[in-house]
Amino acid sequence: MPQVVNPNHRTNRLLAVLEPEDFAALEPHLEIIELTRGRVLYDAGEIISHAYFLHDAIISLVNVMEDGATNEVAVFGREGVVGLLSALVTREAFGRYVVQMSGTASRIPFERLNEVRNRLCCTDWRVGNWHWVT
Repeated sequence: MPQVVNPNHRTNRLLAVLEPEDFAALEPHLEIIELTRGRVLYDAGEIISHAYFLHDAIISLVNVMEDGATNEVAVFGREGVVGLLSALVTREAFGRYVVQMSGTASRIPFERLNEVRNRLCCTDWRVGNWHWVT
């Protein structure tokens, strides 16, 4: 019998280790979505509208060459967040973000994520070796 998965925001390891008050500020803006294999979340240069905290999906960041060939630059899983770095630097996708393995993710509009970050102005978000000091 197939296993029924009950997605939870804290399945993502970054969200799981946030301080309770930081997570509580984000949670109302998070939505759980299904990601299907082959779906392109963003193409190079597109404006990042959401950050994706993956649960059990896997996403590749690939560069598309002039001849159409691709090379994989990064892989994201439940320990990461897709789109955040691009959104913080230029608001544009660094490459093509493609779902390699179907699954679920917690998605948050970048504007909401930024509002929460700004509201928690004196917080040092310490997530493993990743720091987001505001």
